[in-house]
Amino acid sequence: MLEIASYLSLLPFPVCVAVLGSLLLSLGVCLRGFTAMAAPEVPKLYFRDSSLNTYIIDKCKMQGRTFSPSFWLRSRHLQTMLPIILPKPEVTFEREYLQMRDKGVVALDWVVLPQAKTKRRTMVLLVIPTLTGSACHVSAMCHAAATRGMRTVVFNRRGHGGALLTTPKLQSFGDPTDLRQVIKYIRLCWPKCPLAAVAYGTGCGLLMSYLGEFGSSALLTAGACVSPCWDAPERFLSSGPRGIYDLLLLLGLKTILYKHAPALGQVLDAGHALVSAWSFPEFDRTVYCQLYGHKDLDQFWEVNNPIRDVDDIEVPVLCVNSMDDPVARCSDEDSKNSSIPYDLFQCYPNFLLATTRTGGHCGFLEGFPPKSWADELCLDHIEAVVEFTQKFQLQQSQQQKHQYQSGQQQKPTQDQRQESCQQQSPQQSGHEQQEHKSQPPHILHRYHSTSMSHALTSNNNINISNIISSITGRSDSTSNGRASLSHTHRSLSNTNNPCSVRSRYIALSKKRNSQRFTI
Repeated sequence: MLEIASYLSLLPFPVCVAVLGSLLLSLGVCLRGFTAMAAPEVPKLYFRDSSLNTYIIDKCKMQGRTFSPSFWLRSRHLQTMLPIILPKPEVTFEREYLQMRDKGVVALDWVVLPQAKTKRRTMVLLVIPTLTGSACHVSAMCHAAATRGMRTVVFNRRGHGGALLTTPKLQSFGDPTDLRQVIKYIRLCWPKCPLAAVAYGTGCGLLMSYLGEFGSSALLTAGACVSPCWDAPERFLSSGPRGIYDLLLLLGLKTILYKHAPALGQVLDAGHALVSAWSFPEFDRTVYCQLYGHKDLDQFWEVNNPIRDVDDIEVPVLCVNSMDDPVARCSDEDSKNSSIPYDLFQCYPNFLLATTRTGGHCGFLEGFPPKSWADELCLDHIEAVVEFTQKFQLQQSQQQKHQYQSGQQQKPTQDQRQESCQQQSPQQSGHEQQEHKSQPPHILHRYHSTSMSHALTSNNNINISNIISSITGRSDSTSNGRASLSHTHRSLSNTNNPCSVRSRYIALSKKRNSQRFTI
């Protein structure tokens, strides 16, 4: 810099001004081009005409809503990788462990914002990350939803997201059993609050499987899927990974398998799966088929295909896909190789599809600092569905009240109400009847615990024996490596990391003790 300044001092003053002006102008043009917005893009909408879809489109202003990524965000790979790399908003999570009916454990990460004041009947939003994701991967959505006053919770599959594995079983791609118990538990805690769900990537398969399997008894008001993979069976039945993203997903699944190899060693050869299974069919055959007792992959995907019961879905669902998605491999409606079932959205009134030319996989970043356009669209869609449902219910109640007052319809007595309830109960789905006959819907008891500072990262190195030792106060596990969680536990020393997670465990014991441990 000193040499450049010395050279400029030898030049005449007008020349120096011209040179410096040219440099500043060039720098400004470069910065302008770096942050410039591309041509605004209006997403394409696919839906069947209905009063609900018309209300949603008008309320969310979808026909005039534009997606305008910066020039440097036009790359599909940047859109896919930046949500993982970029700094996450500071969010405090309170972890809650739920014990399932088969003694398995799943983790719920509740968002805690000290400055946010939620109403008693505010909406509850359940966020389902990708197959290998955790709360830190969806913290942007959690922060956006919490700032709108929603109670936000992240669902972690058993053994995923740093959760403990207490049974020799991992949740498969489209098995909604654990999700069903979690949703019933949330409904039990907040019976008068609307409950919605948002899923990302491979997590959309779990949400679609749940909505299709339980139909009208799904207990959800609305749903949204960001970058769903519509060709999951064909994709996971291919001979090998179809690119770097498939390889990263396979490595993520192997990492989870490696962490829980001692607990799973009783039912499968984890070492063989870690060393030899370098394709999705081989991994599914050696892991999930062994855990669930499927004789082959055809039987496995027969019960795990996300759209196997799609015609039974009665919850309004918004799906957002990008045509340049490097993972889902979507294409236009006219293309013969399109994996998106466009006929589904044009035939069923509960579905709405929004597609963009760019956006990558679970990206859809725009502006500076980059924020997800799809997250805001999903939240607006959910709020519109809840508002439409509440208006419809209010209108129905007013009509019934008007009929009672006009004498057109007699108000039912208490005996008639009980008889009506008894007549309606056999009309529930087979899943509901089976659940009522088996075990009660409530999930055990609750531990209240104190707060703990914790830096939430995407790579949580979990040692089961150390965690159980910290929870129980001693090193104790079952002979096959599974954790035993029915003992009392002691507090660990607090740390001073910026992001905190307060943990509580719902267990069989009724004792209440505080616990602090690093997840």
